[in-house]
Amino acid sequence: MKHYDDIEWIFYKEKVFSDEKQAEMEEHLYTCDKCMDTFLSLIDKEEADRAEESISLNFTADVMDSIKNIQYKPKTKVKKIDTRLSDMFTYYIAVASVAIVLTLGGFYSGLVDMVPHIGKSVVEKPNINTPNIIADISGKIVNKTSNFIDSFGISNCKEELR
Repeated sequence: MKHYDDIEWIFYKEKVFSDEKQAEMEEHLYTCDKCMDTFLSLIDKEEADRAEESISLNFTADVMDSIKNIQYKPKTKVKKIDTRLSDMFTYYIAVASVAIVLTLGGFYSGLVDMVPHIGKSVVEKPNINTPNIIADISGKIVNKTSNFIDSFGISNCKEELR
């Protein structure tokens, strides 16, 4: 909460600020005891005496009588209408009508007819037959390992035949 300093309250009291600023500071006085104390400390004896002269002697009694004459009127509860369902229905109707208009206008069938043309217009990159060095090395390793294992199998069979 923003508090106002003594200088600002002096300017408020002298009505130097704009009407909007005056109203803002007055609203602040209703909610902030600290600023209310600061503002009341700026009121001197002469101002209190002048205010006392301008108020009638029956002021308190008149105010109390007017308060007694006020009749309590309970607030009527305003029934809040749930608009979410109607809003959702409205959006559904809007989307459905747009889909119908696009269907009747041939937009979707035009998209279906365009797919083969788009497929033909795609430029294919030429397949460059460059040797893959890593695949060649791994292939050579596999071949040599296979030959090595096969040589064991052949020599074992020859020894058994003897």
